[in-house]
Amino acid sequence: MERISGPYKGYYIAAYTVGSGPNFVGYAKICAHEPENVWNAQTDEKLASATGYRDEQEALVAAEKKARQEIADIVGDPVTVPGALN
Repeated sequence: MERISGPYKGYYIAAYTVGSGPNFVGYAKICAHEPENVWNAQTDEKLASATGYRDEQEALVAAEKKARQEIADIVGDPVTVPGALN
């Protein structure tokens, strides 16, 4: 599963999941410019969520949440509620 979201505080999040045995790991890349796809995204920061999620959606959401927190640290603003991209 993969998804590009944003802009969020001026950045885009390119997130994807990878299977790890019976579980999933979510990864997110923070990009200053909207990427065409998650695999060739020019990244400013690369993040990984915790491992062990039971489904891809959980892993993807966890990776995106981690990326939003990192973006908030970069720009010095608090994190908005989950799902909000403004």
